[in-house]
Amino acid sequence: MTTHTGERKAARTEEDVQRRRQKGRRQKRSAPALSLTARGGITAVFVLSLVGALLDFSFVPGLVFVAACVLAALFTKPADLPTLVVAPPMVYFLATLTAELAAALGGGSVWRSLFIAVPLELGARAPWLLAGTAAAFAIAWRRGLPEVWREISLKASGFRLTQERQTEEDPVRWDD
Repeated sequence: MTTHTGERKAARTEEDVQRRRQKGRRQKRSAPALSLTARGGITAVFVLSLVGALLDFSFVPGLVFVAACVLAALFTKPADLPTLVVAPPMVYFLATLTAELAAALGGGSVWRSLFIAVPLELGARAPWLLAGTAAAFAIAWRRGLPEVWREISLKASGFRLTQERQTEEDPVRWDD
């Protein structure tokens, strides 16, 4: 009885996935000409943030980071948005760390850069970090992030249903 319910749920899940793919194909026609993968969007945010951090003039690093997050969220493929929206805090940290280490190699102390300058820069730029992350999330939400999460969830539940069916069909368990 549970097998039939699971099969119906898997069929319904597959139909939902197909319907969303067709909807996505229709939406792709209106997609921007430039399209980035999640890696491309994250790399763009890192490079622009690094340039902003190296400029290090008052509000420039934070403003460049927010602009990079907005641009990456606008031009990243909808299927890659979940990866992009969780990356900005780590990318900002890595860009700040890289910029401070580059400054230390130019004549400063590496230890001072690691333990004093990086935390101070991150603390001073925290509002910009929050603004960039929130802007990327808001744009990704508007571009279809909930549907992508739903599709990922449906695929995962279909995978679990397939595993359950295989377990029911094979009475011998080798992993015990």
